[in-house]
Amino acid sequence: MKMSFLSIETSLNRIFLVLYCNKKLFSNNRLIENSIEVEINHMFDYILAKGDIEFNELDFIMVSLGPGSYTGTRLGLAAAKAISISIDKPIIGYTNFDSVFKQGLIDGYIEKNSSAGVVIKVNKHECYYQKISKNKLNNFKILKINSLKSKNYISENLVGICEDLAKTKNYNFCLPKKEAILNIFISQFKDINNNKNKNLEPLYIKGHYAEKKKH
Repeated sequence: MKMSFLSIETSLNRIFLVLYCNKKLFSNNRLIENSIEVEINHMFDYILAKGDIEFNELDFIMVSLGPGSYTGTRLGLAAAKAISISIDKPIIGYTNFDSVFKQGLIDGYIEKNSSAGVVIKVNKHECYYQKISKNKLNNFKILKINSLKSKNYISENLVGICEDLAKTKNYNFCLPKKEAILNIFISQFKDINNNKNKNLEPLYIKGHYAEKKKH
């Protein structure tokens, strides 16, 4: 694949950049400790230098729409939109549910055409949940963490980011890596005219966030 992209994910308590160019895949990952705006600019310079590519040579910008940190999602999306507009290249949005799902397939935690659940922690009591059935992500919702330990979910494979489930036998920690982001790009590129959009909004699910379904 000759196409190139830069992916930005800042919603899972980290700054995670993935660059694909010249048939090579690079990533840069850092826990959020200081200002995202300051850190991410240094990380842009670093990863573009690794790929020996300039912003204006990119074909696509990708960005995580959440769910996760409100501030992180908003800042990551703002950065992605700014780059997309400045270089006049399409922007592609994806959810953390999808990236965790793709990583679960890569790591062998999820089998193709099986049923499973993707979980992403909201707070100490709740998590975001999306069910996977036959490789398709269904409607998402908020669940109590304790409910995932009940008999209703105990037989279901759970993958994602929720340390409170660490001792639950059917749960596997699964944080997206660069290969998962590449797989998302490949799957979305097949229908790129419908997937590229400069008017993306964060995937907010709870409370004062407007609940939206991924289109």
